[in-house]
Amino acid sequence: PCDLPAHVELHWVGKQAGNHPVPQEEINALLVRLADEGKTVVRLKGGDPYVFGRGGEEAEVLASARIPFEVIPCVTAAVAVPNYAGVPVTFRREVVNVTMVTAHESIKLGGPQVRWDLLARDPHGTIVGYMGVSSLPQIAAKLLAEGMDPKTPAALIERGTTSAQRSTVSTLRDLPDAIVKEGLKPPGLFVIGPSVRHAEKLDWFTRRPLFAERIIVPAPGGRAAEHLEMAGAEVVETPLPMTPAARAVVSALPNTGCLFSDPEQVDTIDDERDGPSWGSRMVAWCTSREAADRARELGWQRVEEILDVQRPEDVARLVMERLGGR
Repeated sequence: PCDLPAHVELHWVGKQAGNHPVPQEEINALLVRLADEGKTVVRLKGGDPYVFGRGGEEAEVLASARIPFEVIPCVTAAVAVPNYAGVPVTFRREVVNVTMVTAHESIKLGGPQVRWDLLARDPHGTIVGYMGVSSLPQIAAKLLAEGMDPKTPAALIERGTTSAQRSTVSTLRDLPDAIVKEGLKPPGLFVIGPSVRHAEKLDWFTRRPLFAERIIVPAPGGRAAEHLEMAGAEVVETPLPMTPAARAVVSALPNTGCLFSDPEQVDTIDDERDGPSWGSRMVAWCTSREAADRARELGWQRVEEILDVQRPEDVARLVMERLGGR
């Protein structure tokens, strides 16, 4: 969404564990109000809107208000996040079914709706739990009490599919302690089942050479941005000057670098260089001496000149070479 025009209204209604700044009722009312004003409204969600996203509730509100709508299905986190951690949620001859649960059901007042007893007795299923960091100890205890093998492979994945992804693979019995030891925090998703044992062998995402790098590239990034992504970097292409949408995307996660080709780009990005997403790892990757000189003048702590760029793939190659000793 970085390329949204500046006139597009943005309404932040995101939720975090234990922090829902905009109640669901207000979100529903906002959708109706904006639509009644004749605006085209996009309700953007992470993952699939109909999988623990409350999209069904919001669609019912729109239907009751006689507002036409369209629902676009997406890849749900229950499939995508384990994939990026090397875990296939099904595996021939090992896993033949997948159960997606909201982990909050484990501590729900009045008793959970999830049949943990049945899940614990199925040796050929995968359990994927949304919003599961804080409630995993209770869930593990319930499954163990219902007879699940304590050695069942299990994993917790934090901020899956992003440059900030971290994960730990253990057993059902030991995973709660492993999460504490590794310091994993919400948002996170857990996976329990036989196919978790493939995680180390099938981990393709975090093994790419530029994994954990989040690089801001002035749009259009072109082939250089494509090659950075193929090398594993999370590339954030942003228009200059930045739009409100671009600022929201840039500030969502810690950034590690910016790619500059001229001093004007440095000046524009420098106006945005504040806040927690601009950390100590930030590198100004400069493909011209003029850009590098300007970055130094403005006080960038680390400036790297990558001047012998003949082909788009050279940018990714040189970035990898400079970061080789990290």
